[in-house]
Amino acid sequence: MHEIDLYGGVRAAADALAINGSVISRQVAQLERDHGVVLLERRGRRAVLTEIGLSLVEHFHESCRRDADMLAQLEDFRSLRRGRLGVGVGEGFVENLLATVLEGFSLQFSDIVVELLNGATSEIIAMVRNDDVDLGLCAGRGSDPAIRSRTFRAAQFCALVSPRHAAGERRIGFEQLRDQRLIFMLEHFGAQQYLDAIIRAERLNLTPSYRCDLFSAAQAIAAAGLGVAFMSTDAARQYLEAGRLVALELEHPIAREFSSQAINTARWPAPFSRC
Repeated sequence: MHEIDLYGGVRAAADALAINGSVISRQVAQLERDHGVVLLERRGRRAVLTEIGLSLVEHFHESCRRDADMLAQLEDFRSLRRGRLGVGVGEGFVENLLATVLEGFSLQFSDIVVELLNGATSEIIAMVRNDDVDLGLCAGRGSDPAIRSRTFRAAQFCALVSPRHAAGERRIGFEQLRDQRLIFMLEHFGAQQYLDAIIRAERLNLTPSYRCDLFSAAQAIAAAGLGVAFMSTDAARQYLEAGRLVALELEHPIAREFSSQAINTARWPAPFSRC
């Protein structure tokens, strides 16, 4: 039908395609029988497309355009010009991610949508395992066989107190925490798991005054002088730079081993090959 419209008739289309005109006529007749419509009509010595025939040709053109658009999109995805990159990120990593990675990535891949999903360490690991995100950034070291992990040194893990509370101190021993009002995160946070490991190693029985599911909430409580929070200096960067919190070094080897991890699934062909 497209060739009949393009060349202006059955005979001209047959000549252009180097086939017998009867072949085209039989195919058109078969379409008319199958669908109960008239696609060609005689006008003098010429056969021309009916309105339904012209609609069928337009449908063919539209299908070709859609196919071409889809092929172009597939090529864009293949060459990383378009698409979505899902990143599961711990609350304390957002500023670092912005400062070190996202700006350059966005300039190089301006049409890729970066979707940031926040969560605690266990939640981010689950996001990666379930393919909800492509990458994860969180505290701790990976042990899940389905997860590929790249560990890197994190910012210092410390106790955070208000400037009034610090009173000139720059480090704190865990024996000093017995009488403090403590601010803990929920148990599935990587930072809290480090803190729990230290508490177990010291054989302490410490009861928090607060439990938070946001680092920002723990920081606000500590800045108000209502307790001692525990997290990395990266997580508390804004409060520290504003002078609203002071970071105290924790005198314990586990605190000095605090690390972070970038993770993806072992199904990826090469670690972090797309970022």
